[in-house]
Amino acid sequence: MEEQVVLQRQLAVEVQLAKTDKHALNTLLHDYMPFIKKCVSDVFFKGQSKEDNLTDAMLAFAHSVQTYNPEHGAFIQYAAVVIHNRLIDNARKEIALQKPLFSLSAKVDEKDITWEADTARQVYNRAEEENNLRFEIEAVNTEFSEYGFSWAALLKNCPKQERSRRICQRIAAAVRENPELFAGMLKTRQLPVTRLAETFPRKALEKYRQYIVSLIILASGDYPYVYSFVPQFFSGEETV
Repeated sequence: MEEQVVLQRQLAVEVQLAKTDKHALNTLLHDYMPFIKKCVSDVFFKGQSKEDNLTDAMLAFAHSVQTYNPEHGAFIQYAAVVIHNRLIDNARKEIALQKPLFSLSAKVDEKDITWEADTARQVYNRAEEENNLRFEIEAVNTEFSEYGFSWAALLKNCPKQERSRRICQRIAAAVRENPELFAGMLKTRQLPVTRLAETFPRKALEKYRQYIVSLIILASGDYPYVYSFVPQFFSGEETV
């Protein structure tokens, strides 16, 4: 675990250098070409060129270098999401261009064509959503690890009662809405328990720390698929 953190920090330094150093960027592209090719193989739609996909993936990787922020998690997971999203967007454009796949004739039923096209799009959309969710879960798990827990640990420490969940949601909302508390948490990778205990019950803060942090991470990061499973922040009054 410690070795993984060291490697992530080292990569973050290399990425920062590659933002302004073309040679460093080319080195990263070369070293992570197997990773880029794996991303391409995970997202491939019939009719697309693998060569074009690889080029687009390399451009997306370079873009992820320029836009990466170390405070938002590990680079490799971030790059995977950026590449994946770009390839998915390209696939959507390809589908749009290939809509008139069939030339209608007396022997072809237009309803059959519409049904086949709709079915293909539904299958593709399900696969796309599954891939997006998988990438997000992996990226979120990496971010959780920086706070000392994982999905598995989180599932064991989630509040069982609705009242407790609502209190946790209020705490998470308070952190997100306070720039100082939020910035401090991102910097230290710790929930500001002492400050929060001035307003919220310390018992809830200590017992459900992981759950509260997970709410903040999911609400603040670019995780739309995972976040769709998270209840919206509770805005009503709740006595402790």
